[in-house]
Amino acid sequence: MDAKSIIDSLVNKFQDSLTDAKVDSDIRVSAYLEPEKIKDVCQYLKDELAFDHLSNETAVDYPKKNEIMVVYHIASYDHPVLLTIKVNLPRDAPEIESIVPVYWNANWYEREVYELFGVKFNNHPDLRQLVLPEELLGDWPLRKDYEGFPNRTARNLV
Repeated sequence: MDAKSIIDSLVNKFQDSLTDAKVDSDIRVSAYLEPEKIKDVCQYLKDELAFDHLSNETAVDYPKKNEIMVVYHIASYDHPVLLTIKVNLPRDAPEIESIVPVYWNANWYEREVYELFGVKFNNHPDLRQLVLPEELLGDWPLRKDYEGFPNRTARNLV
């Protein structure tokens, strides 16, 4: 399966939920998705297009736009195409459905995004802190308006 056929399949199946979809190169495709469909799209990718490996899930804070973008990188063991899905959420109440039922390793990624950015993953089986001490939960240290961001000490510049 090549990049163009992957995008064509996604657009045909989820045209009302995709705000943008494009082929970035022969091995990379990207799509912007409405948050309500993330679990359905991931299930389709896994079942129908052989995207069987969630490589990464993270977030990006855009305080000037009042958004937090959740970014998913999903790969396949059957074809050499990496798919990037981006979902914009309102910064004041970022919530999205968990994809743990589709990709089991999303458990750790979602817990990390939850504690560092404050994104709530609905129906996550165990949404609790992963690395931060309990007293920091709710501070969201990777948001750009966090008191210590950016910390420009010599130790952090190495």
